[in-house]
Amino acid sequence: MDIVQSSRAYFAMPSPTPEEKITLQASNTVYTYHCLCSHLLLATTTPLPALPTRQNSQDKAHIMPLPPANKSDSTSHYGLLLSTRQERTAEIMTSDSGFEKRYLQRCGRCNLAVGYQLDWAAFGSERTGRRDDVVFLIPGGFMTTSEMINYKRTQAANSTASGNAGPGMSNATAVAA
Repeated sequence: MDIVQSSRAYFAMPSPTPEEKITLQASNTVYTYHCLCSHLLLATTTPLPALPTRQNSQDKAHIMPLPPANKSDSTSHYGLLLSTRQERTAEIMTSDSGFEKRYLQRCGRCNLAVGYQLDWAAFGSERTGRRDDVVFLIPGGFMTTSEMINYKRTQAANSTASGNAGPGMSNATAVAA
């Protein structure tokens, strides 16, 4: 049995619409999201559109709670960042309302900034350094697995229709004898 063929229907399931938002409670479904370069970056039990967003920020980033390192609670939201690289130094972002220190999360493959964590100082805390219990996900930096599969299918169909086999490749019909 070919695992690719048997799992294709599962991965091609459409993402829920904003009207179908669910609460931050665990579900049986794990939603996976990829970087624009197709690298797997995020797995979560809550779809991205259902996560709360920052209202007082220009980027309107999705707020995703991260699981505590020492506790496994199966009844709450669960989200993991996969294959991301954390910046060691903070970027200072300025706006009309002040500034904030952001520790960027970047794609492990293409280095695209896909999220960030804020410094504890932004929350009036006596703690210092990166806040590790939540990550802010930048809109437009992710695509669902089904969107990635559909995009690849469209690209393959377009390259076949145009007689182009893709970069660095040639079709049998394009090679002259």
